[in-house]
Amino acid sequence: MTVTDPPVSPLIAVRSYPDRVLSDRHGYHQLLLGLEGGVELEVAGRGRRVEPGVLVPIPAGETHYYLAPRDNHTLVVDLPQAWCETLALGIGLAPDARRLPPALMASARQLEEGDSTALAAWLSSAMRVPAHTAGEPRLRLLRLLPEIEADLARRWRVRDWAARCHLAEAAFARQFHALTGRSPHAWLVERRLAKAMTLMAETSASITEIALACGFGDTAHFSRTFRERHGLSPRGWRQAQPIATSASKPSR
Repeated sequence: MTVTDPPVSPLIAVRSYPDRVLSDRHGYHQLLLGLEGGVELEVAGRGRRVEPGVLVPIPAGETHYYLAPRDNHTLVVDLPQAWCETLALGIGLAPDARRLPPALMASARQLEEGDSTALAAWLSSAMRVPAHTAGEPRLRLLRLLPEIEADLARRWRVRDWAARCHLAEAAFARQFHALTGRSPHAWLVERRLAKAMTLMAETSASITEIALACGFGDTAHFSRTFRERHGLSPRGWRQAQPIATSASKPSR
């Protein structure tokens, strides 16, 4: 988790978020306004989907988790607490989502850093829009996905994941695909191969050790899967990389 220091004055930027679960906490209020795509967000234990037209405040000091499975663009406004309090903007009291009307969306795209007067006027109007639950949250997965990635050697089963999320397996698969853009199996294979490539490039562990550490049943399974995705064997791929400087072994 990153902890970010407060800005001296409001900052405005359009950002894209990655397709992995991250967490953050900062000493200032932050507003996320969806422009394109979507970001799954959890603040104070409450799930929100930041999609086009949806504005979500993140109060200062609140740890939040986020994940964006596809291409996305989000308008991010970082607001010093003292600035908000001086102008009595009422931001940061609760992470309640608002769906902004088209006129406010259009004016949001015209906001420029340094124009505090225009920003304050826009914020005053935006925060008067009634709050509501915007979109069905799918964030039970936010805590499950990092656990899976931390223990890829384990024999994970989709039905166990579904049970952890209190969903039928078919419903879980639909939500998983909506969140990540991949089926549970394809996502797991992708993560295992990514870890294997890191271990092959950065350690001197054998191909067999790496296969087992990444959850493949045996070397043959690992080699077959790797070749299907990358067009060459794990050994061939490794030989094409710079010589590893670490002699460490992978943990399982």
